[in-house]
Amino acid sequence: MDRFENAMEASERAIDNGLLRAAHGKALHGGWDGQAGQFLVAHYSAAYVPAVTLMLAVTDRRVLVLADRAKLWQFKRVYVHQWEAPRASVTEIRATPKGLVQRGRFELAFTDGSWIALTASVPTHAAPFAARVGLREGGP
Repeated sequence: MDRFENAMEASERAIDNGLLRAAHGKALHGGWDGQAGQFLVAHYSAAYVPAVTLMLAVTDRRVLVLADRAKLWQFKRVYVHQWEAPRASVTEIRATPKGLVQRGRFELAFTDGSWIALTASVPTHAAPFAARVGLREGGP
């Protein structure tokens, strides 16, 4: 009976993942050893609960990600360093929304060919952010 239950759970997860991907698109490209994979590993291993709000900062030398680690009872955001990469390892930021569900979506693409999709808290800020950073907007 356990095998049957495991198979049913796996099929339900596959259906859920397929529906999420259809609505929101692919969230990550590249293996766990790629920079996009390492970004995600850092996000989930930085604390017991992944931060809901991240801040992405791009300088001429680095790409930094800060995570809001405020406690539930705190009213102000408390950002802490979560991840960083050399600026030279980022090839582009692509503002790539597809349809209404993906408004505000942008992809952080790395020189190793990997990329991770992120969403701007204000959807209309994704394209100007990509343009202002000085990296190519849009993408293949």
